[in-house]
Amino acid sequence: MNLEIYSKDPPQEYDFEKGKQKDRAFALVLSTIGIISIAVAIGPILIWSFSALPMLGSSSKNAPIPSGQVLSLSDQSINVNVAEYVDGFSYFTTDYKPTEERPEEFYISIPKLNVKNATVKVDYLNFYENLSHFPGTALPGEVGNAFITGHSVLPQFTDPENYRTIFSKLPELEVGDVINIESEGASYKYIVQYKKIVSPKDISVLKPISKGAKNLTLMTCVPPGTSIKRMVVVAALAD
Repeated sequence: MNLEIYSKDPPQEYDFEKGKQKDRAFALVLSTIGIISIAVAIGPILIWSFSALPMLGSSSKNAPIPSGQVLSLSDQSINVNVAEYVDGFSYFTTDYKPTEERPEEFYISIPKLNVKNATVKVDYLNFYENLSHFPGTALPGEVGNAFITGHSVLPQFTDPENYRTIFSKLPELEVGDVINIESEGASYKYIVQYKKIVSPKDISVLKPISKGAKNLTLMTCVPPGTSIKRMVVVAALAD
């Protein structure tokens, strides 16, 4: 009978230097993940700060509408409230329903943003599947302020045919740019007058711009990819 002898290898000494290298590598990985997470969180704000804001400043200095002609909130008869989702996103809402007959929708094209015949639902508050014309505001071609809202994301994800991203590049519009609208067989050409950044709760942007004027206002969230502020682009009907 053969006897087998088993022997146990002596314990190896722990390599402290190698362990330190592994710890440093693990710490580096965690730090990298943290930096990337922070960059993703504040990236939209940084992108906005270094690109859109300087452009905005140069575009809004020469607003052609005298401040003395701007109407007060008392001139607006629509009852407007500011609602807020649980995630903090706020939006305008109203229970006002125009009694006169109005079209269900019209179409907007913005050549500079490659937006072509996008659907705008009239007197409508939901703008995930279309652009939204705020209830009771002026219709295209009318005296007053036709107010349209649309969504935005980071500019690199812009798709002018996707209503969840359609207004991502709205800050690129400048004084003199053209906005075209088709409504009930009629065509309207609006020219951008100015743009500005406002609080999400600033309902004054809904009001008429000046007495007797025919204006169009487009609004979206900024910085793109966040809902911290709102940008409004104001245009006037071309003669």
